[in-house]
Amino acid sequence: MIKRLFIILGMSVIIIFLVTFCAQNKKTNAVTIKDQVTKEICKLETLINADLLPLAINSKDTLAIKKSFLECRNQFKVIEYYIEYFFPSTAKVLNGPPINEIELGENLVEPPGGFQVMEDYIYNDLTPEAREELVNEIKKMEVALKRVQQYQQAYTITNEQIFDAMRLELFRIAALGITGFDTPLALQSLDEAVSSLTGLKQCLLLFQKHDAVIEALDKSIKYLQRNNDFNKFNRLDFIIQYLDPLNVLLNEMRNTLQIASISSTVALDNEATSLFKGKVLDINKFVSNKTAYFSNEKAALGKVLFADVILSNGNNKSCASCHHIEKAFTDGLVKAIGIDQQKSLLRNTPTLSYAGFQRAFFYDHKAGTLEDQALDVVHNEAEMQGTLAKAAEALQKNQRYAALFKRAYGSDPSQIDPWKIQHALASYVRSLAPFSSRFDQYMDGDYQQLNEPEKKGFNLFMGKAKCATCHFVPLFNGTPAPLFDKSETEVLGVPSKPDTIHAVIDDDKGRFLLSPYNQYKYSFKTPTLRNIAKTAPYMHNGVYKSLEEVMDFYNRGGGAGIGISLNNQTLSDQRLNLSQQEITEIIAFMKTLTDN
Repeated sequence: MIKRLFIILGMSVIIIFLVTFCAQNKKTNAVTIKDQVTKEICKLETLINADLLPLAINSKDTLAIKKSFLECRNQFKVIEYYIEYFFPSTAKVLNGPPINEIELGENLVEPPGGFQVMEDYIYNDLTPEAREELVNEIKKMEVALKRVQQYQQAYTITNEQIFDAMRLELFRIAALGITGFDTPLALQSLDEAVSSLTGLKQCLLLFQKHDAVIEALDKSIKYLQRNNDFNKFNRLDFIIQYLDPLNVLLNEMRNTLQIASISSTVALDNEATSLFKGKVLDINKFVSNKTAYFSNEKAALGKVLFADVILSNGNNKSCASCHHIEKAFTDGLVKAIGIDQQKSLLRNTPTLSYAGFQRAFFYDHKAGTLEDQALDVVHNEAEMQGTLAKAAEALQKNQRYAALFKRAYGSDPSQIDPWKIQHALASYVRSLAPFSSRFDQYMDGDYQQLNEPEKKGFNLFMGKAKCATCHFVPLFNGTPAPLFDKSETEVLGVPSKPDTIHAVIDDDKGRFLLSPYNQYKYSFKTPTLRNIAKTAPYMHNGVYKSLEEVMDFYNRGGGAGIGISLNNQTLSDQRLNLSQQEITEIIAFMKTLTDN
């Protein structure tokens, strides 16, 4: 009896010890990572205060300023995964895009700041005025870093969050880092990817069971160091052979350590280990509320409604009248003809393919949801001249629709409400994303799908041609990974006619017509390039008939390159210096984005 009691007591002590040890170990990881990041922040502060700031104030040695600037950027990249995840507002201050951030609801304009703004000063003519602005930016950065350290003390982090932050950083490197997105002038993105991976390595070494991931990290870092020519770098191989396997190993390590995946607020599927294969995105994270959640039944109803003229005034036009499935839901016209069969609409008909993966809709972003887009089109006097209320009344009398609505909403078929029509149409549009192109098949492991020119085209698209800095992978639209939390518009300087000698800006002012900020003048949505081979003519006004014409426009530096002078062009005005062969290869790649 006594012996049994001792055994039970002994086992209890062991269990308590193990539970306590595991809890302490879990806590120690998080605390140690915080301490580690704090030290790295201090290193960045020292580089800024002791080196970059004095040089910016006094030195005429631009090479020394550039060297110090790049050292600071690399040090930031070591902690980027952590700052972007836990301090996203500060991340914008430190390394946000070099354009004003406009809060439309509050009528606020926040000027840009951070490394990208500083790069513009340092890599262009450093005038006395530019030097003064550079010093101001550095001082703002000092304040931001002090604020992070202050909040760090009170901030509680978990291992689950840390692994999610590292996963997102690997996606950030694939989608933004290796494209030169945030270092367009210095073109140091490959060196900075090394720094980002080094930061992840520092973090992972604090966990057990890390051998396989560390080995993969070291191989990735060595590959980047051996192949550091920005224009020649093989991004396709790097993603497939290094970044994707690294993310898989990171996920396996998390599972081995019994660290749960976190229900992240970003649109990525919680278990996604690649931007290019498997279930990557959760469509329900692109909707405004649970009522709008996608279902196959809603999409089936929406498909029927999409092709039905019952939504229009006079029953003579449907959504499908302008969005033809064989043309990737465009119509092949410069501009569609309105419901009166006489006047053209304002803009070229956009594709609906992958439209569900956007945060704003129409070329001018006037709708915030697909439901709002459906409402606008049906009610538009030039397009359908209908009302959803009248359509609901007409549908109420149709037995076929009664069954479809009941199947989709499980409600009384006599209650066909306008909002249900909106949701059904939106659900159908959300279903138009098969990810079935040759490119998708290649990224999923069928390496016979792309030939050499197409592979070269992808690498040019992601690198020298800078296409991917606006058409972000994997959607190839203006919604950037890894957060997918916004959709961007750009000022390109699109001409009214395909004239490169006497070019004149198209008089459509785009987003400015709704939100009269100078930054939005001639600004239009960045559409997806998926199925681009089927959606000619191109641009918001349908000015270009071929992809060759589009590429020539970009190769010249957009509007600025054909004599259109705008003070707010967001596209770089620098020539890309692409050869004809390189242009042909990029177009060949874009054609692989056609869905089967």
